Amino acid sequence: MSKTIDFTPLLVARLKARDESAFEFLYDQYSAALYGIISRTVNHTETAEETLTDTFLKIWDQIDKYDPDKGTLFTWMYRIARNQAIDARRSRNFKAGEKSAELDHVVYLQSADGGREDFIGLDKVLDNLEEMCRKLLKLNFFLGYTHAEISEKENMALGSVKTKIRSCLKNVKTQLHADFD
Repeated sequence: MSKTIDFTPLLVARLKARDESAFEFLYDQYSAALYGIISRTVNHTETAEETLTDTFLKIWDQIDKYDPDKGTLFTWMYRIARNQAIDARRSRNFKAGEKSAELDHVVYLQSADGGREDFIGLDKVLDNLEEMCRKLLKLNFFLGYTHAEISEKENMALGSVKTKIRSCLKNVKTQLHADFD
């Protein structure tokens, strides 16, 4: 039986000690995956490259905030990248037409890093949702629309959007919980 050694704690310790070679290693290992996440969100090459740089600067500045008890290093970096991409997308004031480009490609792509353990098969979960849930969740979580923007775009009352998204998320949680039992 072969054992796999997890070097993540050592990498994090070296990053916290401000070891630049550890940072270079981190960039080499994860930049492609994070760029894929950012690129799909902003859909603009120059903005994606700038956002990737901003993401790694934020990772470097905030590595002390990483808590392995709350998730993997990749998941923590993924959240930073996603939030940076959403902020970049909003700051460029994308038009509604650009935001509403084909949605399905966002969810149905394989994980950019070739199937790491962080990929949970969200496409299958979304396939089991009703059409409106899929649309609202994609707009909110994958394209960065606010509830107010969704309300305007879908011609729904703001309270209805919030209630429907909450209901859809409960359904996703139930499905995921069933998958991991």
